[in-house]
Amino acid sequence: MPKKKKTKAVMVDGIPIRPISLAEHRRLDRRIKKKNQKLRKRYREVHGKRVDWISHWIEEGILFFTVRFTDRKCFSVTYSPCVVLDTVDFSDMSTGDDVILKQYYQRPNL
Repeated sequence: MPKKKKTKAVMVDGIPIRPISLAEHRRLDRRIKKKNQKLRKRYREVHGKRVDWISHWIEEGILFFTVRFTDRKCFSVTYSPCVVLDTVDFSDMSTGDDVILKQYYQRPNL
């Protein structure tokens, strides 16, 4: 069996970066495969199909995204903008600083 070659750390912006070991590569490969399997199960109807074309367009502020398959089936995603109220306050700007006099509403988890 050949002797295992020891690699040195590489300096990147003054920080030593060590090479990834073979065991770490295997662990990362397993995690990637597991994630890919999970993603394949998310939309089972489209897994393994051949794509004919992909299109997207915006109409009245809504983004449409469509994937058309060779068997004439279609997978679509629609995004619409959403306005969320974060805060409502009354402030004094006369000094040049924003001094909040009264806060009427603040969205939770903001």
